[in-house]
Amino acid sequence: MLLDRRHHTGTRLLKTRLAPIIGALMALAWIAAKAPLRVVQAMPQGAATSSVSEWMAARAVRLETPQYGHGFADMQPLKKIVGSARIVSLGEATHGTREFFQLKHRMLEFLASEMGFTIFSIEANMPEAYRLNDYVLTGRGDPAKLLKGMYFWTWNTQEVLDMILWMREFNKSGKGRVEFTGFDMQTPTVALEIVRDFAMKADPEYAAALRQASAQARDATSKGSAFGGATASFPVKPAAGKRARFSGYIKTERVTNGYAGLWWRVDGASGVLAFANLENRAPVGATDWKRYELEIPIAADARNINFGALLSGDGTAWFDSLAVELDGVPYKDASAFDFDFESPSLKGFFSYGDGYRVRLDSDVVQGGKQSLQVKHVPALQGESKPVDAGVAASTWKEGVRHFETSREAYRKKDLTAQEIEWAIQNARVVLQCLQMKANEVSRDRSMADNVKWILDQSPSAKIVLWAHNGHVSTAGYRGYEPMGASLRKIYGEQMVVFGFAFNQGSFQAIRQGKGLMDFTVPPAPPGSLDAMLAATGIPVLALDLRQAPGSGPVAAWLSEPHKARSIGAIYSEDSPSGYMSDLTAPKSFDALLFVEKTTAARKN
Repeated sequence: MLLDRRHHTGTRLLKTRLAPIIGALMALAWIAAKAPLRVVQAMPQGAATSSVSEWMAARAVRLETPQYGHGFADMQPLKKIVGSARIVSLGEATHGTREFFQLKHRMLEFLASEMGFTIFSIEANMPEAYRLNDYVLTGRGDPAKLLKGMYFWTWNTQEVLDMILWMREFNKSGKGRVEFTGFDMQTPTVALEIVRDFAMKADPEYAAALRQASAQARDATSKGSAFGGATASFPVKPAAGKRARFSGYIKTERVTNGYAGLWWRVDGASGVLAFANLENRAPVGATDWKRYELEIPIAADARNINFGALLSGDGTAWFDSLAVELDGVPYKDASAFDFDFESPSLKGFFSYGDGYRVRLDSDVVQGGKQSLQVKHVPALQGESKPVDAGVAASTWKEGVRHFETSREAYRKKDLTAQEIEWAIQNARVVLQCLQMKANEVSRDRSMADNVKWILDQSPSAKIVLWAHNGHVSTAGYRGYEPMGASLRKIYGEQMVVFGFAFNQGSFQAIRQGKGLMDFTVPPAPPGSLDAMLAATGIPVLALDLRQAPGSGPVAAWLSEPHKARSIGAIYSEDSPSGYMSDLTAPKSFDALLFVEKTTAARKN
């Protein structure tokens, strides 16, 4: 999603409560709208105009439909456009267009089935997106919940879910293999959890320093943690291939804006294999001691298991008499865990949560002499100062360096290279988020680095990228370098970039003060790139811009900037011209995919 201009223009357009909900999102058009006005060449008239539209119509690849499942006869000419590229980037002119999403799905189907592409990567937070990978590879997990867990409404649509379900069926069919990944880094929450869990298992001596670094990162990127509690790492060997039952007693007081609960998570080589919590059974308000339990399968190929007790929101919760059963047999290891919390300090558990006090309580107990208390402790007015993102970034630079230089020590603990590199990459994601907040490194630069990391893990793989036109673009603007421009420097002609355009129709976006809604726009204004594409009369087309003539009216027209729609997370029909950017198409994209008339993406 496109960046909030606060990261590189200093304007105050989105200093509202909306910004933290949708992340640092905005349209590239807003940046262009603030740029000094410049005169652009009007659409050539008469013969010149006819020459451009005729060239486009003659060179266009006519696509029968944007929908997948219709074969590839009409798409065969795209093989010449893609050639031997290792990266195919697919943009979008809005974040909420059904036909764009469908066409991206069809492109993925074609590239995976006909051209050997094996990785898909979307403009979504990296570890959250990777959670979907286990589903598309093995079928484990709920794809709708996992998709929702990527935070943003933009991807939580029927079209994206349909693509994920297709990816699973494609992998089941034996016709090929395609993975689901993500390359964004705007939120550190899950990345922090992954790094913490890894350190608990591989580097417990570093736990105290990591705890402080994590608190800094949370304070610098939010108003505090959303939850606190105690977590532990469960031994994989005795649990693998069995069904675990995790139970315990919970008591609550004044939990009015959250819940108390138990949770359990199983990780595999490709991400989360299974997750369970109390869901709608979790106690809220004021409740007396009551036993709760959850069950979860432990895959035979599990690599890591974490579980614990937490309090979300306000109030206080007590936990006591926890128990674990494996295939109905009680698990006992007094040397590893104190499930009854009778020891002088937490045994086997790691406490966490800024704004929460986690301690042993001898006054409120269910059995024995102590329980675990988790209490929300709101800061007094003026008591704490926000952590500077630059200071937190400096701390995390040292943290990433620590993990990188400890690789050999981790290998000696029988950890796989994949586990180690995944933990280090998540530490980088935390650092990248902080660097973005501190205006040290741009979001697009970090996204490009993350794409490179994904490809470095699979040197022979070919990848399909999904992002906004403003991110896949290979042309910078006002001194800012988009992800596509950074990747072009690394991969050169090994990357082919498709920009997306449309003439008229509907899409969904946020209207400030009113939330998510559908918008409808009329045909594109005369003189625009979108209008010239529409003049071909072809409803859906692909156009290789690299085949443009070197001289003459077509070359002259394409060499000049023309207006093109560029709509991100937010739109207002009061100022439609503010969502048109000046675009010299061949400088930004290698090819175009155009849809004459669109409809809004369908919410899940």
